[in-house]
Amino acid sequence: MRLKLFFCILFLFNCNNLSAQNTKDILQQTYNKCQTIQNGYYEMTRYFKFMDAKDTTKSTSKCYFKRLKDDDFDLAAFRYEDGGISLYTGDDLIIVQPWDSTATIVSKALWAKKIQSQSRSYKFYSPFTNQKYPTVPHDTDLMDKRYICKLIGEENLDNESCFHIQVDDTHKDETSEKMKTILLEYHYWVKKSDFIPIQYSIAYNNVMDNDTMHQYERNTLNKYEINNLNDDNIWTVKSLPAFYTLKDYTPSKNPVTLTRGAIAPEWELLSLKDEKTNLNDFKGQLVLIDFFTKSCYPCILALPGLQALHKKYEKKGLKVIGIDIYDKKEDGIAAFLTKRGVTYKVLLGGKVVSEDYHVAGIPTMYLIDKNGSIIFSRVGYVQGQDKELEKVIQQNL
Repeated sequence: MRLKLFFCILFLFNCNNLSAQNTKDILQQTYNKCQTIQNGYYEMTRYFKFMDAKDTTKSTSKCYFKRLKDDDFDLAAFRYEDGGISLYTGDDLIIVQPWDSTATIVSKALWAKKIQSQSRSYKFYSPFTNQKYPTVPHDTDLMDKRYICKLIGEENLDNESCFHIQVDDTHKDETSEKMKTILLEYHYWVKKSDFIPIQYSIAYNNVMDNDTMHQYERNTLNKYEINNLNDDNIWTVKSLPAFYTLKDYTPSKNPVTLTRGAIAPEWELLSLKDEKTNLNDFKGQLVLIDFFTKSCYPCILALPGLQALHKKYEKKGLKVIGIDIYDKKEDGIAAFLTKRGVTYKVLLGGKVVSEDYHVAGIPTMYLIDKNGSIIFSRVGYVQGQDKELEKVIQQNL
């Protein structure tokens, strides 16, 4: 009896190993298949929920693409359409403005960083367009024991028989970052007939202080054709109507941060309790203003330091004020602040005020002395930089 039980356990163990191995084989074949794709066309639907948002948004896009060898940004040449049109040749990014029939040419030789930054706004189907980082794990990833692969089963997706595979990539986070990832999970729907992934999803759970935030995206191919694109003009200006006016890109000038000694512009805004608050209410006090929004990661990182300054110096004459540029009460800003232990005053509707204060990036902080003059300013957040600000506060209380 014990012998039979032993063989049953051994059989189940081998079956589980075989299932896991088969799952990795499917993923490897999927990766290999994607690497054979050199060009094509697809139509995609994307569902996306940002970590601090309540609702999931839906968007659609179309893309013609051709993979490029050794592109600095791992971009394919593309014609990307999502209501607007953008073209990338490998040398230039062309941003089309249909409303005034113009097309702006951004030269890679002159504005490489601009192209790299702009490319993040395009939501490509990465298994097709990205060679270095195609989303689908490959042999090196699959050898890592931290990747847990599971075959959920066989499912029909748009009348296509697919393998549904789950990959858990939740590594133990031992970094000192204030925000930590506690879940990173991928799902793939791979066509059994040709190992093309026709859908994939990514789910994140991130935790910071007392708040766990969930982010999710799902990308689905509605239509695609691969390795049969012969028209190289499709992603060049030649594909645009002749009446479009071409112009070279010129960077916009960001407003200069208000300088030390400038008089702080007056403002009046509503608090979370709909109470009117204006700068004159704090005459004779040292005022620290933080322009922020709850969807800004550096802004989130800055909150604990601001709260610590508020707690330490409030009774000594410092008034910390948060001015939210975009969020409204119905966006859950009150709950967002409560979870992070923020007890200083936060005001809403600060878009116009941020323009008066020449805010070009967030977070932006201004320290205003007891006479209403700016004595310190800072754009962005770097861990540990609060010591400089605290020193200025101590000198002016």
